Amino acid sequence: MIPIPRFPRSSGLTLLLSVVLSLALFACNDDQDDGNITGTDSATISVTPSQLNFEQVAIGDSIAELIVIENTGEATLTVDDFRIQGENASAFSLAEDSPSSLSLAPNELAEIYVEYAPTAIEASSGVLIMSTNDPGNESFEVALNADAPTPQIFTPEIVTFARTPEGSEDWRVTEITNIGYAPLEIDSIELDGHSDFSMTFPQPTGEEPEGQFPDRANDTTVAPEVILPGESVMVRVIFLPTSSEFRTAEITIESNDAESPRTKVLISANSDAPCLEVDEEINFGQASIDNVARRTVTVTNCSAIAELIIGGVEFEDDAGVFEVAESSLPGNLSTGGVANIGPRQSVNFVLTYAPLEEVLNEGVLKITSNDAARQNTYVDVVGQGSLLTCPNARARARVQGTSRWFDASEGIVASPLATIELDGSLSDDPDGTQVTYEWSLRDKPLSAQTQISPSITSESPTLWLPYAGRYVVELTVYDGAGLTSCEPSALFIDVVPGGDIWVELAWEMPTGARTDLDLHYLNVENADSWNTSWDIYFSNRNPTWGDGSETSLDRDDTCCGGPENVNHDEAAPGDYAVGVYYYPGTSAGDNPTDALINVYLGGTLAQTFERRMSNQREFWYVADLSIPDGVITAVDDLGNGFPSL
Repeated sequence: MIPIPRFPRSSGLTLLLSVVLSLALFACNDDQDDGNITGTDSATISVTPSQLNFEQVAIGDSIAELIVIENTGEATLTVDDFRIQGENASAFSLAEDSPSSLSLAPNELAEIYVEYAPTAIEASSGVLIMSTNDPGNESFEVALNADAPTPQIFTPEIVTFARTPEGSEDWRVTEITNIGYAPLEIDSIELDGHSDFSMTFPQPTGEEPEGQFPDRANDTTVAPEVILPGESVMVRVIFLPTSSEFRTAEITIESNDAESPRTKVLISANSDAPCLEVDEEINFGQASIDNVARRTVTVTNCSAIAELIIGGVEFEDDAGVFEVAESSLPGNLSTGGVANIGPRQSVNFVLTYAPLEEVLNEGVLKITSNDAARQNTYVDVVGQGSLLTCPNARARARVQGTSRWFDASEGIVASPLATIELDGSLSDDPDGTQVTYEWSLRDKPLSAQTQISPSITSESPTLWLPYAGRYVVELTVYDGAGLTSCEPSALFIDVVPGGDIWVELAWEMPTGARTDLDLHYLNVENADSWNTSWDIYFSNRNPTWGDGSETSLDRDDTCCGGPENVNHDEAAPGDYAVGVYYYPGTSAGDNPTDALINVYLGGTLAQTFERRMSNQREFWYVADLSIPDGVITAVDDLGNGFPSL
């Protein structure tokens, strides 16, 4: 399972331990205080959960998990002699304020917190043992487990440059961040692509003015070797164009992140105008004669701000065997109209190949658009006819932690922040050879920075689902002779929030600076101000409002564009408010940041809000929400600091 990034905002114990440890101990029956049982009555211990599985935390930090001890018997229950044992149990301990013994009346319960504080990069396990006067459980055990801390790399998916005049230089700084809990070891960082790009590594001196990047005079070409948990290194990408044409490159980072050993950052330039991006070649490989092979083509608008308009998709030279599947064309292209693609969005269409003989077929696909740099974009299309039978691509998927598999004929529904396990093992070749795999992510929500991991050629990779919306994953397989599957296998994954109210925050950082926005969700009926116990935010993630509702901030992202979300179920009638705060503590200066809020009611997207935030300590009062009528009223007020109510 892909771990959810968590950044402690202060050293030592995490914020989970700021919760006051509560213990309710009241004796209210006729049993003696020493726990002796009278008559036929006896005490019965019940412990929930019976096993604690701790999330990862960095060395030097800690996390606490709760167990609840309850007396379900008829006599007073005594529990004492708490101890943690095991060969590898030194990372576990009872919270400092834990009682040395308990005395619980029938139906009474108590809460005990167990802390996990790793001191080495290794898995930890142990057992919490307690002695009781329950005749059937005189010694009760709770298993304790924690996986070894692991590193996790995070980088923005793309670095973009505006249209830059020929001979003028521009640069952008992006970051490589270790959002895991163990040192990230960097094997190499390589820049490949057009020679108009170069790359250096800024060296902070600690004397830079707030929000400013290090001076280029101190840059080095030597890549970092290790990035500690929660830390980042900067990469400066320099663009010196030799023409006004669209330019691309990519940075490849190889590391010890087991889930993503090879991470790529795309670079594009001269893209403030409409900008079309498509593969330079569509290769059908070998395809069976008398069968029709299909390939999905993805066209992306690589501009950050302008709309791309596609006016035509047609074969200029098709060798009589290639065709565009008109029913798959986006927009109104199939009826002589156009297709409009928003900034950084993508569309798909399908090409078909029906070879007639065992020869190499070549064609040229022409895409007409309003990309001034190349109004006509040409894509080479090739295929080889074969008398062999094409292999069968059969993709299936399941939500991690569940047992039900869904195949391509079924839609898959998952919750945000879930991980999907993909599997192509059911694919086969009628000719009996071993098949190989090629996965592709054909569609995803615009804000979702996610990718198939650890490799698109794995038999069983995974995909993290950070945002609500539709994801489309496609599998193509190849047999031992290189013959491709006639039909790719497509999986449609709909990510739907559960509960009554789901509020989702994402943000983009056009400058490449580290920027931290915080989502706030306020109970207006009871609150006197924001940033209090009636406000759900990073420092108050799971408040108990006492109204029967269930509330939580499921994810707090401190650097990288989100997502953050608030989940409110069984919401009591009343008024609530949504806000976003530009948090100064982990933000690199006052950098313009485009924030996006999605509000879901009953799993359906009810309203979307967008706003540019420019300064630290700015607060965006987004909207008010009324329950049970579900009325959302836009406020859209941007000011300095938390507003008064």
